[in-house]
Amino acid sequence: MIPGKIALVAASAALLWACSPGPSHRSDADIVVAEVDGAPVVLTDVKNEILSMRGYTPSLEARGPSRVEVSEAIRRAIERTVVLRDARRRGVTLPSGALEEEVMRFRADFPPGGLEKALLQAGVEPDAWREQLRRSLLYRRSADAIAAAGATVTPEEVEAAFRKERTPATVPERVRVRQYLFDSAERAAAAREKRQVGRPVGGDAGDRSIEGVDLGFFDRDELPPEIPAGVFDLPEGGVSEPVSGEGGTSLFQVTRREAARTQTLRSEEARIRESILAPRREAAFRRWLTQATSGAKVKVRAELLQKLVEGKR
Repeated sequence: MIPGKIALVAASAALLWACSPGPSHRSDADIVVAEVDGAPVVLTDVKNEILSMRGYTPSLEARGPSRVEVSEAIRRAIERTVVLRDARRRGVTLPSGALEEEVMRFRADFPPGGLEKALLQAGVEPDAWREQLRRSLLYRRSADAIAAAGATVTPEEVEAAFRKERTPATVPERVRVRQYLFDSAERAAAAREKRQVGRPVGGDAGDRSIEGVDLGFFDRDELPPEIPAGVFDLPEGGVSEPVSGEGGTSLFQVTRREAARTQTLRSEEARIRESILAPRREAAFRRWLTQATSGAKVKVRAELLQKLVEGKR
């Protein structure tokens, strides 16, 4: 649901256009298109939101934004400003390495150098993209903190939900897999050899570019096609042979094994608790956001957003 005040502001930005010219010689990062309790929302923020909605392609130069896109982007940018402002108040920060791990997730979808090429085609500087990604991660972490403060579940609710489920089933054996991506088969093979002598797969300490990405748990039938079936049979700590793919060459490591087991209230408590809490957190966050944005003093410079629609910015 769009908060009423933000919806009104966004609609004004999309429909009430002024004709006064704006300064064109300044960079997008210097042009303030909105203010939230005095905190600036710059044109770069709005463009990044539009590119994010488009999946970073095509670039704004190739296809200018529509009024609907601009309206949605300014709404998102205002909401993001409200949440990040609260993050500073709460002292919310990103864990060490969180940004690099997220970058690795993106890199895994591209061949070597492909991410930078895609950003270039989208008209986005890599450093600007990383900063936008950092802000997005911080936004999610902040939203989680806000939501967690407004949602609870009791042990009685968890037990009742467990009793409502069908007869407890047997959970199959699972493995937790971590992927390491390399730009060449030679580097992957060298990293695997390090493992044979007890050194970390990811290379030297502090080399975050090859720390790997946790892919989560899989049972045998859940393994995605890019993970060789033989990975499931590796011992805990075992590493696969190098696997070539479009994004480079990967090693897959089994970081943990879980034996097959029968479901019990104790074993399923965390899963059931999360299934109950998830929608409650979402509702709590939307309530908080509605209240926070309704109480914020928002100013939008619609004439500058109109220039974006017209392709003049």
